[in-house]
Amino acid sequence: MRVAFCITDLDPGGAEKALFQIVTHLDRSQWESPVVYCIGPEAELAPKLRQQGIETHCYGARSSRSLGVFPWLIKELRAFRPDVLQCFLFHANIVGRIAGRMAGVPVIVAGHRVAEREKRWHLWGERLTRRLVDHHICVSQGVADHLREQARIPGEKLHVIPNGITIPPKSENPFQLRQSLGVPEGTPVVLGVGRLHPQKGFLILVEEFVSIRSRIPDAHLVLVGEGPQRLQLEQRISDCGLKGVVHLLGYRSDVSDLMRQADVLVVSSQWEGMPNVVLEAFAVGLRVVSTPIEGISELKEMMGERLVVTPSLTGGFAEPVIAILSSQNRISSDEELSELILNKKVTWDFVARNYSQLYLEFLKEQGMGLECPAADGRVPNCDKK
Repeated sequence: MRVAFCITDLDPGGAEKALFQIVTHLDRSQWESPVVYCIGPEAELAPKLRQQGIETHCYGARSSRSLGVFPWLIKELRAFRPDVLQCFLFHANIVGRIAGRMAGVPVIVAGHRVAEREKRWHLWGERLTRRLVDHHICVSQGVADHLREQARIPGEKLHVIPNGITIPPKSENPFQLRQSLGVPEGTPVVLGVGRLHPQKGFLILVEEFVSIRSRIPDAHLVLVGEGPQRLQLEQRISDCGLKGVVHLLGYRSDVSDLMRQADVLVVSSQWEGMPNVVLEAFAVGLRVVSTPIEGISELKEMMGERLVVTPSLTGGFAEPVIAILSSQNRISSDEELSELILNKKVTWDFVARNYSQLYLEFLKEQGMGLECPAADGRVPNCDKK
């Protein structure tokens, strides 16, 4: 059976990293080597996919007005003739479902990674083209509920598969976080990771950090990411008297190393799908304080006391962060974390099997495909129908 993937771009964001893991973990005894189609230009993950033997094509569109992507993708899909087309991110979801229908792809699946609350026209786009999609896979129940209520997608077409976790290898020469900040070893460090954008709520976090510093005067806040809110954040840091205390590190590729050196991660987002940074923190044993955003209820069930959820989106970080900084309670060794991740069935192998199982069920509905195996892989035979 053949499956193709379509995504808006291949910069290393949460959705893009998830696609990489799903594509590279699909069972090759059931699926031919998948093909990835990227609407945008060449980016960091494209050569990495090719290094894994995944055929990857990038159209090079730099705006949503690049209408030439439609005939390009239709031609590519007609040449490859996939049984399933899986799309990720809004623009690829729209382009993929239109091109996929015109190319005669039997099953088209939309992938949803966030409960969009900023760009309302995205919801209108979903409503206008929803009949072109056979099924929708959501990263959390919160995203599924959002699509059912706001985009009016029938519940029977919505499926939930959370993200997976991989424990990252330790760097031989990791960036020395506290040394770079000019603070002594042992200084409490609070970490925030994400695009500098209103969605991530970093302005709220900076204001809350004033309360944290009043109780723990030597604490520092490190924000990792880049985005349009940088100047506004710099002004807010100055207004709150936190210059030299709140540090904007910009984009970093070594987030896991920074997490291993921090004391707590704060997720101040105002909306999400299932925040990857929480899973990344869990993978290195870092405790998390988060707003009650989409996907957090599932993560709370998995992480237990390792994750503290604030009562509202507009604050409440100070007390749980202070409690964590006061306890200095790091979590587990890598070996213990690996066993916990395996027991919780949140490995990428398990996630990819769940995607594969759904694809086969969708094909069976169309009167084609394979008998689908259980997600635990215990069904030994898959016979063509």
